[in-house]
Amino acid sequence: MIRLQDILRESDRKSTRREYQLRDIGGPTFYVRDAGADTWQFIDAEAFAEGLAAGGKLIAWKPPKD
Repeated sequence: MIRLQDILRESDRKSTRREYQLRDIGGPTFYVRDAGADTWQFIDAEAFAEGLAAGGKLIAWKPPKD
């Protein structure tokens, strides 16, 4: 039998496996990826805020040097 507590724990584990990044590229641009993945995906501001509120990890962005 599946318990609510188990579902919540799994949800918490999944949210911490997600990494979020905010870049200023002519305006705010929001990204998400699975922890350790190479590829970032665009998301909207609402999904970005919800992911961080759920315990996602914020990764600092360093602009490329010219």
